[in-house]
Amino acid sequence: MFYEYNRQSAVDYARRWALDRNPKYKDYELWGGNCTNFISQCLFAGQIPMDHSGDNIMKQWYWYSDSSRTPSWTGSEPFYQYLINNNKNLSSNYGVYAKVADYDELEIGDIVQLIQDNKAYHNMIITEVILNGDEISDYLICQNTYDLLDYPLSLKVGERRYIKILGYYK
Repeated sequence: MFYEYNRQSAVDYARRWALDRNPKYKDYELWGGNCTNFISQCLFAGQIPMDHSGDNIMKQWYWYSDSSRTPSWTGSEPFYQYLINNNKNLSSNYGVYAKVADYDELEIGDIVQLIQDNKAYHNMIITEVILNGDEISDYLICQNTYDLLDYPLSLKVGERRYIKILGYYK
């Protein structure tokens, strides 16, 4: 059965922990950055269930401890591969359903990645859509690793990829 992603809960979590760390999770700042771990926590707070159903660890998404986690929970490119490949063409696999999106399709709770050579190296979450009339003029984002709270996306430098979280199967 398909369920809606709780975008507001994900954003509330992002705003709560953007400038701090939830002590329930390991902080990976000293091991390459905490951004994907933080974004995974946001999605989980938005009711996206941890996923053990894939036939290998690269097709799963979960975190219980530093020694019991998947690369997709903490690594930018594995996170992208999991999100985009978990449910293709409404395949109804357990867990998240997401797609690559255009800039003007984004809503709160969606993900922005910085990429280089078509590989993700950083993740951010949309926390607010800034409108000028009916037109999108900017988005605000939260992130860990160079912690930012409601920061204008327009000020971020680098090539971007946008991911729309459509919901999840359970």
